[in-house]
Amino acid sequence: MRRLSPVLICLSIALAACSKSPTSPTPPPQAACSYSVSTSTFNLSGGGATATFSINTTSGCAWTVTSNSSFVTVTSGTSGTGQGTVSFSVPENPGDTRVGTLTVGGQSVVINQAPNDPLFGNWGGTVSKGAGCPASLPSSVDWTGTFRRTSGATTELVISIPTVGVINQTIPITFSGNSIQFFVPIDTLYTFNATLASDRRSLTGTFSGGSCSGTWTGTRR
Repeated sequence: MRRLSPVLICLSIALAACSKSPTSPTPPPQAACSYSVSTSTFNLSGGGATATFSINTTSGCAWTVTSNSSFVTVTSGTSGTGQGTVSFSVPENPGDTRVGTLTVGGQSVVINQAPNDPLFGNWGGTVSKGAGCPASLPSSVDWTGTFRRTSGATTELVISIPTVGVINQTIPITFSGNSIQFFVPIDTLYTFNATLASDRRSLTGTFSGGSCSGTWTGTRR
C-alpha cells in the first residue's frame, strides 16, 4: 500500500481545518427590564390638583402609562423609554373621597382625593313627625342620601326615605352660608330647612308640609 508523504498529510490536515466554518460567539443574555416609581401614593386636595412622579428603569426599556380611573388625566409623559417623568391632574371632587390608580411598568400609583367640601358624600339620619301629621305616619323614619355637585355647579341631594315611598329622588338644594333648604314631594310638598354644623358633617333642622311639621337630623357617614 502506498504511503502518503508527511507533506501531503500536513496539507490534508490544513485543508480540513480550513473547510470548517468559524463558530460565532454567543451573545450574553439581555437582562429583563425592571421598573420603579418615585412616589406610589398621592393624597390630593378636593379642589383639584396636579402632581408629578418619576419612572426609574434602564436605558432601552419602554413603558406606557395607563389611567384606570376616569377622573385622573395624564397630562404629559404618557409613554417613553428609559428614565422618565409623568404628570397628571384631577379636577374638583364633587362627591365623597375617591381613589384612582395609574399603572406603568407593572407598578401602581394610587391617587386619593378628598371631597372638596365635607358636605359632599354619603349621609343618613332621622325624620321625626310633630304636630298636625297623619296618625298613619310613623313617629320617626330613617333617611339616607348623597350630597353632591353636578358638572353644572348645582348642589343636589339624592335622598331616600323608603318608609314613605321616597327612593333616590334627586333634589336641588339652596344654600345660604351653613343653612340649606330643599323640597320633597311626598303626599304634599314638604319644605326641609337645616343648619350645618361648623365642620359641615352634621345638621339639624325642621320640615313642614300641609298641616304636618317636625324635625330632622343628619350626619356624614
